[in-house]
Amino acid sequence: MRSFFVLPFLAGLAASFPLHEQQPFSLQEQPGDKVNVSLYVMSRCPDARLCENVFQGVIQKEGILDKINLEVGYIGTPNTTAPLGVTCKHGLIECIGNAQQLCLYEHLPIDKAYAVVQCQNYPSDFPKSIGYEESIRKCIKTVGVDWDQSGVGRCIERKIKSKEEEDDVEIELKKLGKQARKLLIENIQETYDRNITTSCTIDIASTVRSEGKRRCVVDNGIWRGCDDGHTAQDFIRVIEEEYKNLQSKKDE
Repeated sequence: MRSFFVLPFLAGLAASFPLHEQQPFSLQEQPGDKVNVSLYVMSRCPDARLCENVFQGVIQKEGILDKINLEVGYIGTPNTTAPLGVTCKHGLIECIGNAQQLCLYEHLPIDKAYAVVQCQNYPSDFPKSIGYEESIRKCIKTVGVDWDQSGVGRCIERKIKSKEEEDDVEIELKKLGKQARKLLIENIQETYDRNITTSCTIDIASTVRSEGKRRCVVDNGIWRGCDDGHTAQDFIRVIEEEYKNLQSKKDE
């Protein structure tokens, strides 16, 4: 099996996120007085890693999670003949990694789920360990989440008997739980229907801009279309502006 090493000081990562209760995760834009923010990624994509690292600063901003509905969409292609019903740019193991991370967002508050993903993004050999259960297990432990009690373990894993001749990816595929598979198919289908193909894409719904959306894309390490800037502080400023406008509309 693949080995995965997490530095001890990563245990402080979860503590850096504010405690926050999140509504059940869904890739559906939520109505109301919060700003809809969408992050479209692939679990083994370097551009997604870059994008998620920047967006960590947004999530850590005190009070920001009370002002946004954050959804995470994984990019792939529906394919009924594929082992998991979808295909992913970086192979089957990325599909598995996507499904595992969707279990985090389904069962944990957004700040905890994001901390686990950031832990997985940390190693210098990224993305070698993404998609392997050992990786996500160790990061869940590092962040201080209980594998079983949280519901994440039940979502990700099912008990199997593996054969000696099976390779690691085949074993991970067989182990992947029923709920993880369902979340993967539904999530990728919705992202596909939105015609999102570039990882990473950040969409912030807008009531300030006439087009109704602010989009920023990272492609091959280059930020594109980010008229409002692409630092954490830029995203925070945009969210605050949109949130303030939403509140003013409530009073009209």
